[in-house]
Amino acid sequence: MSDRISNKGVLVAAAVVVAAIIAGLYYDSTRQDEAADGAQPAYTPPAGAGGPSAVFIGDSYTSGAGASELTERWTSLLASTNFWNETNLGIGSTGYITAGNDCGATRCENFGTVAAEAVQLDPRIVVVSGGNNDFEAFVNDPTPVVDAIYRTFGTLRAGLPDTRIIAVGPSSAGEVPPFVTAFDNVVRDAATAAGGQFISLVDPTDVITEDMLTSDGIHVDDEGHAAIARHVSEALK
Repeated sequence: MSDRISNKGVLVAAAVVVAAIIAGLYYDSTRQDEAADGAQPAYTPPAGAGGPSAVFIGDSYTSGAGASELTERWTSLLASTNFWNETNLGIGSTGYITAGNDCGATRCENFGTVAAEAVQLDPRIVVVSGGNNDFEAFVNDPTPVVDAIYRTFGTLRAGLPDTRIIAVGPSSAGEVPPFVTAFDNVVRDAATAAGGQFISLVDPTDVITEDMLTSDGIHVDDEGHAAIARHVSEALK
């Protein structure tokens, strides 16, 4: 889908202003999702009794990094609560435009390429979550990132015209920097333009707190995964 909502240009301009203010600053490593152990093995829980199929696209938070068991990651908790049949396509260190490192292929995956794979599964529900790994690119030059976000949701809507699309924004433990808010707003608008639902993890309150971070200072523990699952589930009601 190449359509853009009317205020996309305003958002891009705002993001450029934000980038100009904070360009050159190093974003706190607790906001980044770049640890090598972020990738988790693919896991699909046993199918529920007649529940709808749900595909999850995202980074290592989505794949379950930091959770004591894959059944304790937020996607699986959410799927269990809502009686969905989960297929988890989360890949660590990826974003809407950012591809994972050392994937062993000529072209590594990002949310956009995984979205094309999700279309082939023809799910009833698609959840796209994350964006933290795109922050550096967004600060340096927001336009390509904005385009990638819109393309991702466009791919999903074009290939899955009747599927429920849910977008979960990026997280930020502690104070939320202005560029995270700007990024959150772009995802909100792109998902809405594609007829999807958007759920923020930073607005109006920050779902993730610093005490939920694991020892790597990047991922969240079981408490953090549970907090995300509760928040998203409540927002879907």
